[in-house]
Amino acid sequence: MVDALTSGSLAIPPNDHPQQDSMARSSSTTMPTYTIWVDVDDLFHYALTNPRPSGIQRLVYEILRVIEGRAALRADAPQIRFVRQGVDDSPLSEVTFAEISALFGKLSGTHQTPARSSRTASSRHETLPRTSGRLRHTINAARQFITSHLESCSESERSAIQRLRHSTIRKLESMPVDISGPLLAAGVSQIRVLRLLRRYWRERRTAPLQKEYLAQAKTKTDLPVRTFLPDESPLAGTDFLPRDIFLILGAAWSDPHFGERLRVIRERHGLRPVVLLYDLIPARRPEWCAHSLVRDFRHWLDTTLPQCSHMLAISKATAQDVVRYAGEEGLHLSGPVRAIPLGTGFGLASEETPSQADQSMPPPGLPRPGTYVLFVSTLEARKNHALLFRVWRRLIRDLGRENVPTLIFAGRVGWLVADLMQQLDNTDWLDGKIRLLRDPTDTELHQLYRGCLFTVFPSLFEGWGLPVTESLMLGRPCVASDTTSVPEAGGVFARYFSPESTTDATAVIREIITSPDALAAWRQKVETEFPRVPWAASADAILDACAEAHAPRHGLTRAAGGEFVS
Repeated sequence: MVDALTSGSLAIPPNDHPQQDSMARSSSTTMPTYTIWVDVDDLFHYALTNPRPSGIQRLVYEILRVIEGRAALRADAPQIRFVRQGVDDSPLSEVTFAEISALFGKLSGTHQTPARSSRTASSRHETLPRTSGRLRHTINAARQFITSHLESCSESERSAIQRLRHSTIRKLESMPVDISGPLLAAGVSQIRVLRLLRRYWRERRTAPLQKEYLAQAKTKTDLPVRTFLPDESPLAGTDFLPRDIFLILGAAWSDPHFGERLRVIRERHGLRPVVLLYDLIPARRPEWCAHSLVRDFRHWLDTTLPQCSHMLAISKATAQDVVRYAGEEGLHLSGPVRAIPLGTGFGLASEETPSQADQSMPPPGLPRPGTYVLFVSTLEARKNHALLFRVWRRLIRDLGRENVPTLIFAGRVGWLVADLMQQLDNTDWLDGKIRLLRDPTDTELHQLYRGCLFTVFPSLFEGWGLPVTESLMLGRPCVASDTTSVPEAGGVFARYFSPESTTDATAVIREIITSPDALAAWRQKVETEFPRVPWAASADAILDACAEAHAPRHGLTRAAGGEFVS
C-alpha cells in the first residue's frame, strides 16, 4: 500500500499554518448544496496499534487539512463533515477536525519536543545490532497484538492500557534475550488465540448476510437504496440531502466488515460513496502479505467497489490495475477509475525550497552530511532492502570500503525480513557500512534527507512512491526501481534500474557514486526544475469527483477491453 508503513515522512503541527487552517475551518456564506461526509474511521483504528503514521495516513491528513478551504471556494460550496464508526458499532458518528488534528499530532510526534538526548538518539542508530532477528520479529509482533483489544475500550482505558503496554515492552526489551524472547512469544501466542476466537464468532454471526450481499454486489449494477435514520444513531435528526457523498480516503480495508458498514450507510442515509484507491498489492502479490490481510483486502474490494459511484486512484498504474481486477473477478464498476494528482511532500517539507533545506544543522547522533545514501521505508520484503544489501556488498568489493558511502535504512522493521536481518547481523551490517535508524522523528528524517548524497528506492511494487517525490521535492536525486507506478512518481528527474537485477542496480548506483560532478549537476537540475504539486490540487480533483457523483447520473457504456466511457 502506498508506502503503507513508511515509518517517517515530514509532518507539520496543526497550528503552524494558522492562516490556511483558519480559511479551511471557516464557514462559507453560501448555503451548501450538499454535504461530503469524510470517513476517518481507519485513522483512529490505525492509531490504536501504531506509534507512527504511514504514508497513507500522512497523505490523507494533508488532504483533510485543505479540503474544507478548497470546498468553500467552489461554486457549489459543499459542506465537509468528518465521521467514523461509533463506539456502539453505529455506522456513522461525527468527529471534529480538531480531534483528527490532535490524533495525527500524537502519531507524527508534532506535540512532543523533537530534541533528544544523545544517548536516546544513538540508541536507535543500530550500526552493529546484537539482538537476534527472531527476537526483533517477536517484539514487533507483540507491539501490534498486545493492543488489538483496545478498540472496545473507552478513551481513558485506552490511554492507561497503552501506557502499560509501552512500559511492559520496554522492560522486556531490556532483559537478556534468553528471558525476554520466550516471554514475548508466549504473550503473542495467547493474544493471537483470543483474536482468532473473537474473529471466528463474529464472522460466524455475519457470514450469511455477507455471502448474500457479495452475490448481489457482483451481479447488480445498482443495489437498492432505502433512506431511513433510526433514532439510536449518533447522527439522528441530521438532514441527509439526496445524493450526499460518503468519501473514503484512507485504509478502509483494515475493517474486515467495511463493505457491510457501507451497505448500511447507503441504505439508511442514501449517500453516494466515492473511494480513493492506493494499490492492489495484497490481491496482486499476496506473497508479501499476511494471509489475513490478503483475505480481508480481497473481501473489501469485492464488497466495496461495486457500491461506489466514483473511483479515484493515486496513479495511472493503480487505476489500470483496478479495472483489470474487476474484469477478472466479474465485479461491476459504475464508472472509470481516474488518477488524481498527488501533492509533493508533507507539511513543512511541501512548502520549503531546496535552498532553505540546507540552512539548519543536523541534530546529534545522525550521520555526517554528505557521507551516506538514504533509503526511507519500512523494512519489509516488498521494499527490497535485500537487493541493496547485495549491491553494497559488491560495491565494497569492487571499489574499496573507503570509496563507498554508508547506506542508511530509515524506518521500522516490518515483516518477512528475518533472513535479511540475520544476514546483516552475521556481517556486522557490512562492518558498519549499512546502518538502521528506527522510527525516525520528522525532524530526524528531514535532516537525513538534507544530508544525503542521494536516495534509493528499489521497491518491487508500489501504488505511487511517496519517498521518491519527497526526495526530489527536497532537491535530492533519487535512484529507483523501474516498475509499477514508481516511474510516474519520479518522471524524468529520477534514474531507474530493474528491482529484480542485482547487476543492473549495482551498475547504476556505481556510476552515480563514481561520478561526483555528474551527481552535482543532477542535483542542481532536481533543485531547480522538479515541479511541486500542492495538496490543494489533490483536494480539487477529489472534490470534482464528488460533484460528479452528486449530480444526476448519466448513462455509461462499456468500451472494448472492459473500461467505461461516459
